[in-house]
Amino acid sequence: QKRSSELALAQMREQAAAGQNKTESNEKQATIPASLVETWNALPAELRAALVQTELANNVSETSLTHPDSSLSLSSSSSSPSETEGQSNPLEIEEECSQTGTKMTLKPLERAPKNVFTFVKTSKSEQINVEKKPAATVTTKTTVVTTSKGWRNIFSLPISYDVNLVEQGTLLDPSNPQLLEATGVHPEGYNRRFAVIDEAVYTMYGDKIINYFTQRNIEIHYVVLPGGEPDKRPDAVDKLLDKMCEYKLRRREPFLAIGGGCLLDIAGMAACLYRRGVPFVRVPTTLLAIVDASVGVKNGVDYCCDITDETYKNRVGSFYAPSACLLDSSFITTQDRRNVSNGFGEILKLALVRSVDLFELLETHGAALIESRFASTPSVPDGVGDRIINLSIQIMLEELGPNLWENKLERCVDYGHTFSKLLEMVPGADIMHGEAVNVDGFFCCILSNLRGFISRDVVDRVFKCMQGLNLPTDSKNLESKLAWQSCKDAIEHRNGAMRIPLITDLGESVCVSDVTPEELDRALEMMKEYPHTY
Repeated sequence: QKRSSELALAQMREQAAAGQNKTESNEKQATIPASLVETWNALPAELRAALVQTELANNVSETSLTHPDSSLSLSSSSSSPSETEGQSNPLEIEEECSQTGTKMTLKPLERAPKNVFTFVKTSKSEQINVEKKPAATVTTKTTVVTTSKGWRNIFSLPISYDVNLVEQGTLLDPSNPQLLEATGVHPEGYNRRFAVIDEAVYTMYGDKIINYFTQRNIEIHYVVLPGGEPDKRPDAVDKLLDKMCEYKLRRREPFLAIGGGCLLDIAGMAACLYRRGVPFVRVPTTLLAIVDASVGVKNGVDYCCDITDETYKNRVGSFYAPSACLLDSSFITTQDRRNVSNGFGEILKLALVRSVDLFELLETHGAALIESRFASTPSVPDGVGDRIINLSIQIMLEELGPNLWENKLERCVDYGHTFSKLLEMVPGADIMHGEAVNVDGFFCCILSNLRGFISRDVVDRVFKCMQGLNLPTDSKNLESKLAWQSCKDAIEHRNGAMRIPLITDLGESVCVSDVTPEELDRALEMMKEYPHTY
């Protein structure tokens, strides 16, 4: 009695696995027993083809064969039984580029069928030759077919990191193991750690940080760096790399980055570069960093170009995830009012594009939270501050998670990040990141109104909320030339289209790419109708 096709295929799998083990141990090529070959050959050709297609499709289904930057569509070629019979590897994946028409045939390699594929590319082009003769004009079309060969290597990079909420005020308590545990498991007797600390944070918390590790018998090595926007330059990354070399940081040894958003950006860049990538732990110490810089995977520094003699915000950077984030909102209590308001600039941005609930919380409790620095007071109901922070982080993660590498450039979280970049880079401008985002955000509200997306009542309501949060709503540097240059920069940064997010209602948005200089000028004129604070 013949075995079932499933049993035959299962036996082949076991034999292949045994052959692989044998190859690893004896360096000999595994052979298939004659009885197994006979069983296989006894199956109908159509069934053999279907089984092989199913088996290999299962092996490659976990990995996309299409390069993330290509627009090629994936489809398995259909082979007739006669074509399949006698082939050692009948599976072929056919792709065709929708833009160029280039066709590609891929075949998995036997020893790495999930990762490495050989390919043959075939492209066609037409050459047109026009020859004028006395009697007529002769047009000749020639089709040129070119082929090339190569390999495609596929590797899915797993990204996973925890954003940990720490009980308020306990992160630097020696009895709380979270900070030390975040630095990883090390061999017994390896009792040292490395950290980069924001200069302002070190002034306030340096002794507590050192004491935390001392109490746990850990020798803490650290470097202190200034954490302001003017300090977010490649030189700062170099300084940190120097200290990491001096410390001799190990390849899998996480280091701590404790500070505001600029410091975390610098640390992320250094982590990405050192030994081509080492783990690092983010410990944000400002409201802005807690809800923004600590949540995603972007790192970057501002770049001063010698050729253009201009400074570009975040022009040099990387996508590199932290190994963990530790969020203790008690750090906010030592910020001044302006810095807390600055953090609300990013939170309000999220409310405008994603959440009416968050917007209403800011309307009702934002001013009191600035005064209390998120500390518990009778003027703010219990849990409101935590609710605002948690909701902001959750919205950011929901938006970033499916689009971590920004393959999709229409991003609602880019709201407030079209005109703000140049506002921050104006020499001598006294404007913080969240403040610039808010000026940009209100200007975009005006643009939304002019397009009929939102009513004047909504604009007025947003303006009143911004005033309650002590956020600037205009800048003396926001003028026609800068606004239009920002749109042109957006086209460059967002790959050929402006993709400017505008709100269509509180909590809803759309991206537009057809803003004109005349439209910007009308919006600037309408801005003058409001009693701005600077």
